[in-house]
Amino acid sequence: MLQATFLYAATAGVFLALDVLGIRFLIRPVFERNVGHLLAEPLRLGPAALFYLGYVAGLVWLVSWPALKANDPVHALIGGLIIGLMCYGTYEMTNYATLADWSWEQVIIDGLWGTLLTGFSAWAGVVLLSGRFN
Repeated sequence: MLQATFLYAATAGVFLALDVLGIRFLIRPVFERNVGHLLAEPLRLGPAALFYLGYVAGLVWLVSWPALKANDPVHALIGGLIIGLMCYGTYEMTNYATLADWSWEQVIIDGLWGTLLTGFSAWAGVVLLSGRFN
């Protein structure tokens, strides 16, 4: 149980730290250009926190925990990339299909960001915990 808690904390820490930077410098400028009139001011932190808590929990359960048990960080990277592509791809393609002002720029940049962020965070969590509890 302690190992799973540390894995969750490590994965969440990496994910959140990088996503704060990514949103600030990569994602927000693109969204402001395309759908700035839709952005909430101030940001609604409650729904964001619920997403992060649940998303990282799902990532750890489905990808990172099995990869840690197998001592296989590359499995975490690949599984994380797949989960990221599925989740961020669903969000981006649904928005592109249903929202008039959604752009291919948003689909590509946010989709790639979420895919890479998820894969890297899963990998980093497993690397940080590998060998610590064996």
